[in-house]
Amino acid sequence: MTSEFLYDIAFSFLAADESVATEINDLLQGRYKTFLYSQRQKELAGTDGELTFSAVLLTQARIVAVLYRPGWGETPWTRIEETAIRNRAHEHGYDFSTFIAMTEPVQAPPWLPKTRILLGLNRFGVAGAGAALDARIQAQGGQGADEGVRERAERLKRSQQLAANRDHFHRSEEGVRAARAAHARLVEDLKKQATELQSLGIKFQARDISDYTTFAGSIVVLVIRFEYHYGNSLDNAKLHADFFKGFPRLPGIMTFEDAPVIERNKFTFELVGPDRAAWVDRDKREYSIGAMANFLAKRLMDHEERQREKQRP
Repeated sequence: MTSEFLYDIAFSFLAADESVATEINDLLQGRYKTFLYSQRQKELAGTDGELTFSAVLLTQARIVAVLYRPGWGETPWTRIEETAIRNRAHEHGYDFSTFIAMTEPVQAPPWLPKTRILLGLNRFGVAGAGAALDARIQAQGGQGADEGVRERAERLKRSQQLAANRDHFHRSEEGVRAARAAHARLVEDLKKQATELQSLGIKFQARDISDYTTFAGSIVVLVIRFEYHYGNSLDNAKLHADFFKGFPRLPGIMTFEDAPVIERNKFTFELVGPDRAAWVDRDKREYSIGAMANFLAKRLMDHEERQREKQRP
C-alpha cells in the first residue's frame, strides 16, 4: 500500500443509510479528507464509475467505513465496493476497514473475520461512530488537514437545514404522530420480548394498565408511560421509563405501600438527523426506535440481577 492517500476515509453504504453517512462524514470533514459519493458527484462526472469506486476503496482511502445492513453487497454499486474491500483485505488484512452495524441485533457479512469487532450504531450513536472512526484514522497514520471554505459552508448549510427541520418536527402534527407510533412500537416490541423470555424460562410479564404499561420481572417492575399535551406540538412531551422494586401504586393495582424507586428515566422524541428520529435521554444519548426495547429490557434484567444479589444471605 502507498503511504500517501487521496482520502483519509471513504464511506460505503446503501441508499437508505445516506443521511447517516452524511452525518458521520460531517463530524470528520473538518479534520480529514473524506470521500462520500453524494458530495463528490461533480468530481466523478464523466469517469468510469466502477473503476473510480474500486480505486478509492482499493488504494486511495486510508480507511473504509462500511455502514452495513443485510442487502449491502447485493446492489450493483455495493457489490463493486464489497469486491474492492475484499480484494484489498486479501492482500493487506482488514485493519483498514471499520464495519458499522445499522441494525439491531448487530449483523455482519458472513465472510467478515470473527475477530473484527462491529460498531453498533444503535449503541454508539452517530457521535460515537464518528469518534471511533477518528481514532481509526489516526491509528492508520492520518494527520488531519484543513477544511476548505466551500466544504465548511456546505456543512453549515446542512446544519442550518437540520435545525429548521428539527424545529418543524417538534411543532407539528407529524412529529406527534411519529412519537405516538414510536411509543406503540416500543410497547409492542417489549411484549414480544416478554413472550420470548418466558419461552426461555425467565419470568417477564407485560401488562397494560390504564395509560401505563408494566413489564415485571420477579422482583423489579418497569413502568412506561408516554405523556404528551398537544396534538400539534411535542412541547413537554416525555416518555417515562421508571424501575421499581415491586409494583407501584397504579390504577387498578392494590398495594399496602408504595414500591421503592430504583431508577427514573425521561426521554424526549426528536428529529436527530435527516429523516431520522430517536428517543433522547437527559444526557443527549440517542436510542433508535428499534433499539429502545432492547435497552429497557436489558436494563430491567440488570436491575433484577442486582436486587437478587442484595437478597442473598
